[in-house]
Amino acid sequence: MEESGSPRFRKLHFPVGLWINSPRKHFAKLGARWPSAVSVKSTTSSDAASVHEATSPSAPSSLSFSSPSLAPPSPAPTFLRPRPANQPQSRAKRLSHLFLRGRSNSDRDRAIGERERELWAHSAAPSSHHFLPPASSSAPGLVKIYGDALSSGANYRSLLANIHSTARQLIQQVITRYTERERENESEDIALQKHSPEDFLLCDVIGKPIRQADGAVEWQTECRRSVAPWECPLLLVDMWRPKEGFERRFEIQRRDEYEREEKEREKEREREGENSQVRWRRSRMSSGSGPEERGHRGRNTELRRSISDMNLTLRRRQGNQANNDPRRGGNTPTNGEPQDRKNIVSMINTESGEVTGSRVQAEAERHSRAAEDERETCDLEVMSQSLILPPTDRPYFLLLQGYDQSKDFVLYIMAGHTHVFGRKPTFREREKDRERERKGKRPLRVDTFLSAPDMLTRHLLVRRDSAVPDQPRGQALMRPFRGGAVTHNGVVLYRETVLKPGDLIGLGNHFLFLYRDPRVTPAPPIALAPPWQGDTTTSFGPGNMTDRQEALRQYLSSSESMLKFQAKDADTLLQEIISKNSTPDSGCGALAPAYLLSLMIDYTSKHLDPALTPQLLLKAANQIKAIVWDNIKEFGDKYPTQTSPDSEADLPPPSVQKLSSDLRPLMFWMSNATELLNFFQVKVETMEKEWEFEAPGDPVLSADMDTCSEALAQLDDVIMHTFQQCVYHLTKTLYSLLPTLLDTNPFSSEEKEKEKAGSMDSANGGGEEGHEEGDVSSLPPTVAGLVEVYRCSLELSREACLSPPLTSQTFGYLFFFTNTSLLNTLLERDALFSWSRAVQIRTNLDLVLDWLQGAGLGDIASEFLKKLSVTVNFLCIPKTRLIQSSWVSLQEEHALLSPAQLHHLLTHYKLGPARAPPSCWAPPSATELGGDIFESFLDHPPLILPNEAPSLDLSQPIPSPELQKEVTRLRTFLWGLEQDELPANQRTRL
Repeated sequence: MEESGSPRFRKLHFPVGLWINSPRKHFAKLGARWPSAVSVKSTTSSDAASVHEATSPSAPSSLSFSSPSLAPPSPAPTFLRPRPANQPQSRAKRLSHLFLRGRSNSDRDRAIGERERELWAHSAAPSSHHFLPPASSSAPGLVKIYGDALSSGANYRSLLANIHSTARQLIQQVITRYTERERENESEDIALQKHSPEDFLLCDVIGKPIRQADGAVEWQTECRRSVAPWECPLLLVDMWRPKEGFERRFEIQRRDEYEREEKEREKEREREGENSQVRWRRSRMSSGSGPEERGHRGRNTELRRSISDMNLTLRRRQGNQANNDPRRGGNTPTNGEPQDRKNIVSMINTESGEVTGSRVQAEAERHSRAAEDERETCDLEVMSQSLILPPTDRPYFLLLQGYDQSKDFVLYIMAGHTHVFGRKPTFREREKDRERERKGKRPLRVDTFLSAPDMLTRHLLVRRDSAVPDQPRGQALMRPFRGGAVTHNGVVLYRETVLKPGDLIGLGNHFLFLYRDPRVTPAPPIALAPPWQGDTTTSFGPGNMTDRQEALRQYLSSSESMLKFQAKDADTLLQEIISKNSTPDSGCGALAPAYLLSLMIDYTSKHLDPALTPQLLLKAANQIKAIVWDNIKEFGDKYPTQTSPDSEADLPPPSVQKLSSDLRPLMFWMSNATELLNFFQVKVETMEKEWEFEAPGDPVLSADMDTCSEALAQLDDVIMHTFQQCVYHLTKTLYSLLPTLLDTNPFSSEEKEKEKAGSMDSANGGGEEGHEEGDVSSLPPTVAGLVEVYRCSLELSREACLSPPLTSQTFGYLFFFTNTSLLNTLLERDALFSWSRAVQIRTNLDLVLDWLQGAGLGDIASEFLKKLSVTVNFLCIPKTRLIQSSWVSLQEEHALLSPAQLHHLLTHYKLGPARAPPSCWAPPSATELGGDIFESFLDHPPLILPNEAPSLDLSQPIPSPELQKEVTRLRTFLWGLEQDELPANQRTRL
């Protein structure tokens, strides 16, 4: 339901300051001097909504009083009293003179208004349905409201109301009275039905009581209309009286039943094929049918018709009176035919079928002089009315090109801080808006209704001042709604942009506005875009061929992170990027696909149709997923996950170097998919912010959001599957090397000689080799094989530029597997439960941890290998100290070990031949020892997908020469696509 303060009620054909101060006096004068709304043709009638819109309290200060409603629409002109025919009509009292006089509150005018009001009061008998207070009194009057909408069988309710009581207030009083009566009649345990004023309408009904044969009086309705919530019923009764023989009464009806009946009547009229006059009456009837219909453009044009049109109507009536006057020799029509538009009397046949020539000549001369005088008068009045002064305190839109001259206004004032252009919603669209409001999602209200067929319900949003706090005062922002065709200074607009005074705004194919803000001085000139800045992406400037060639060369060699293309070339560009950069050996860097696709998505999201961005996100994700699935299938053929026991025994363990080489494509795409996921998430969040002004629950926006969610889900699958494949095959290689950590003696002479030889080879090879390679070669061969797996994994992640969160999770999983596998093997082999073997294991484990600390993985390794270290430290306790320790002290010092694991270690500890464990090792009787002593591989840390800012900064220049070369190639490729579509004489050559 539209509010009374809607800014769209302030669009007038004439300056606001020309309205007279007192609406009551104004309409009283109109009633005294002009034909009533019921006695003239359709071109001179109006309705209540337009008067209210022009004089609503939310309008400027000059529109300070809410005017009464005009007559309700009706097929039969039987509602109002006509102007008394015996009053003189002078040139000085024409409507244009009223406008030119401005505001006048003199005693003379006030006295004239009182006399005219008395004349109106006595022109019709007072209705039995209402009691009006004196004109100068503020005492309440009586209003009877008929209808059984609240209580079945009820006749009417009498209410006291003053001249300012609105229809909404009266409905509320009726509901309150009805509720009180029900509360008195019903018992307390019965729940009363709650009624809302929004569910009911107050209808203004014109009819007459008909006495039946049995003496009963039955009301016969001639016509009805719904009274808007802001209208004052007693003011309607006071200002607009039915003609003699008809009466007015007010009825309360349910809104849904009223709307259903109106729709049924409209369908019935359409089936019967009404003529143009009946269709006009239907439009008048619907113009005041409800709060949703207020502000319709057609009614404004009826009320604010030109002054000349009013004078033409007056002249017709005067001409008819003159023709009917026997003293002027007028000839009265006998067949009821309407008069001509120019009030020229037709040649009506007499009984003999002949008209004298002198009479025809006299009529022609008389009407010729009248038409000439009328043209002179119309010219003066049209000129005076055309002098429209724009507002000086708020922005406005000047119409340069419209669609329907009878409905378009010259100025559209931006009264509030937000302004929405759109079209009149359909019934189904209004129902959807009501449903969204009930859910707490209220869409933006349309301020200006435009009549073009290509306009959306909400087409353009303009914000200024407090609605855009980040912008300086006097600057506005404009953004089209999704799917709305909008141009800004001749350039197609897809997203929000700054709106400056002097800018040209195009809406659809018909409307063109000039935006002005009188607060900005001096006003800048009109901003017209050069013709070469149209909706093209590879036009490189105005001027001759030499200038365009130079601009093209600068663009192709530019280091700016931008890739321009047209929407029709998006699929071709996507395929070109994926096909040329799908392997780690493409030569453009580890993150080349992510960087190039980010450039593509970034340009699409800023300069092309918003509907294209979700589609490109999904297409890019699908392309990447298809490539990764092929790589996983190819990798699985080389390294099957399930083999027979016989073949597994015969096959040697895979080489770490070869496995690392085969894992490069998977790690490559895991890294790129992670960067694209972060970048896509930022773009989706930006799109959601841009859609905050759209209609909530719009199916198009919901479909776009589903498309974006599906694209993000596809990238999630790529990251998870590549991560799973990498850690699975790396841990499979570790599995065959981990037992050597428990069995190798680092203190044997053979191992020392190998370690010494390795150190000499490292020294002879020079100190220029990698630090990690030297460290691995200096380790014992059995330990070095285990460390080599970690080294290759680290090198693989660094080569692929894997994000730090995923790198940490990859090594966290490897260290979890190392800890679980070694601990289970140690607990399973009780022969290792001795001090001497534990010292060897501790030394080998320290060698591995020292290397990991030097490689920057010490913190992750210490966290995941903590339980293995605690177990080995327990076995390294000297035998004499261990024998003296009790169960309680050992459990406190090694809290990571479960009671079952600690009991297992103490029970199988090698104290010596035939030496039993001491009694102090015995656990308390209440200790639970039935748990499993082995660690579960299912307790691995979950994979948490990164949610961080993308590392690729597109605001910086292109980061590497390799990427610069590839971007230049793609720019040249796109330029070639456009050149192939142009004629030969329009192509730009390098």
